[in-house]
Amino acid sequence: MWNVHIIIDTHSASELASGVASLKTFSTGFPGIKPTVHDTCRNYDQMTYVKQWCVDNDAVYSRSLGAFKNSDIILHEIFRRSTQPTVVMNGDCVFYQDMRGTVVNKWFKSFLVAGGEGTPSTVFPDYKVTTVAHYGMELTFIKDPVSMWAKVQALQADFNSFYELWRPSYVIRDGYIYEEPMGLTVPVWKNESEAFSTDDLSKYDTIKGGGKYTVIQKELTDSGQTALASTHMTYVNAAIAEDWPSIVGARSAMYLT
Repeated sequence: MWNVHIIIDTHSASELASGVASLKTFSTGFPGIKPTVHDTCRNYDQMTYVKQWCVDNDAVYSRSLGAFKNSDIILHEIFRRSTQPTVVMNGDCVFYQDMRGTVVNKWFKSFLVAGGEGTPSTVFPDYKVTTVAHYGMELTFIKDPVSMWAKVQALQADFNSFYELWRPSYVIRDGYIYEEPMGLTVPVWKNESEAFSTDDLSKYDTIKGGGKYTVIQKELTDSGQTALASTHMTYVNAAIAEDWPSIVGARSAMYLT
C-alpha cells in the first residue's frame, strides 16, 4: 500500500478553490488511504480549509512550526525521509478512477512532459528556448524512495553541492536558451524512471498551476499566448465550480500543445 503525501500551496484566497482539487477528489483516486496533508500555510483561508478537511477525512495534518514553508522544502523532506513506496502530489489533480493499483516497475513513475520549445523569454524575445524532457510533479509514484534519495546525495557530492533538485537551470548562448526544469528531468533520471501509461493518465487530470493560476495566466499573457491563457481559465473556472467532467483534457491542452 502507498504512503500518500499531498502538498497544498495556494497563492491567495481566490486561488484556493482551484488549488485543492486533489483533496476534493481524493476518495475517488485513493479510497481507504489515510494521507498526510502538508500545509505550506501561505494564507489563512488555506490553513482553515486544509485543517478542516483533515478533520473531516481522518487525514494527518502537517505544517511547519513557523509561518510559511516553501513547497520545494516540503518535497525535499518527503524524499529524504521516505523509506516505503510513496505517492507525492500537489493540489492540482482531479481523480476519476482508483489509482491504488498503479504498477511501477522502476524507481518512480510520473507524467512525462516532452522536451522541445519552451516558453518564450520576455528579456530575449528573439532567442529560441529549448527545454529538456522532464516529469511533472503534480503526481508521482515512488517505488524506491531510498535509492532515489541516495542518487540525489551522490549528485550533490559529484557537483560540490551545486546540484539543486528543486531549482531550474539555464544556459544562454548563441541565440538559444537551454532550460533544465526543476525536479526530475529525463537526462538525469532516464534509467530509473518510467512515464505514466495511457491507462494511468485516463484516471486523473491536472489543472496546471491550480493553486497559483494567476501566475500561470501572467506567464502566458506576457509571452503572447493569449489563446492558451483563455483555455487555461476555462479549466480553472471548471475547477472552481467543481465541474470535474469538464476538466478532462486539461493536461493535454496545457502540456501537449
